Amino acid sequence: MILTSFCTFATMMHLDKQKEWFSTWFDSPFYHVLYDERNEQEANEFLNNLVALLNPEPGASALDLACGAGRHSRALASHGLKVSGCDLSPNSIEEAKKHSDASLTFFVHDMREKLDDKYQYIFNLFTSFGYFEDMSQNALVLKSVHDALIEPGILVIDFMNAHKVVRDLRFRQEIKKCDILFHIKKEVVNGRIIKTIAFEHDGKSYFFQEKVQVLELRDFQKLLSDAHFEILQLAGNYKLEAFDLEQSDRLILICQKK
Repeated sequence: MILTSFCTFATMMHLDKQKEWFSTWFDSPFYHVLYDERNEQEANEFLNNLVALLNPEPGASALDLACGAGRHSRALASHGLKVSGCDLSPNSIEEAKKHSDASLTFFVHDMREKLDDKYQYIFNLFTSFGYFEDMSQNALVLKSVHDALIEPGILVIDFMNAHKVVRDLRFRQEIKKCDILFHIKKEVVNGRIIKTIAFEHDGKSYFFQEKVQVLELRDFQKLLSDAHFEILQLAGNYKLEAFDLEQSDRLILICQKK
């Protein structure tokens, strides 16, 4: 139903080459078709472990920054946090709002811009960082986050282990979902992993790209230090086991505002 209702919108969006890639692809219904395995169970297991580690007070305020359709936001709220979720995609926020209640709200927001409210915790999960053309944009995100955190506020960034991803990159693959055959090409260009996604649907051809900076631990250490954050702990997977450069799938950074 979601796919059908947004198809006309997506047809227009994929033709607009002036927009930043994430403002079109993440607002497309096809994004959710391709990544339908990103489910509630995965989000709940990760957040169970994370909340147990952080041990927030009941009712603590939290922001899910770049929340998508809100699966992590819902998991956080289920642990007694007062959660807001924000995302650049209006369609994702409309979907997320279907689950809104007194402890769970959503709004459209560009993570580079100043946030109006203050939070005790800010979560940036599932590689929702490093989408921009240059590092200065990342600094804008971290300044916005720093300004919005109530001392001694906690920031959690869940990023890919870029070292392992680049090493094991599958350059071409085909994935079939909902009778759509997605042709996927991956390459590393100018310090970014570029994932090209091409497919046809209802007689129309579509073309999208994902572009994520190859940010390794040393890059985050500099970015976070410059933004006045201290890294308290690193983890390498959703069980929050120790980070290992060669083996870990994730780079999870738990940071505190200085």
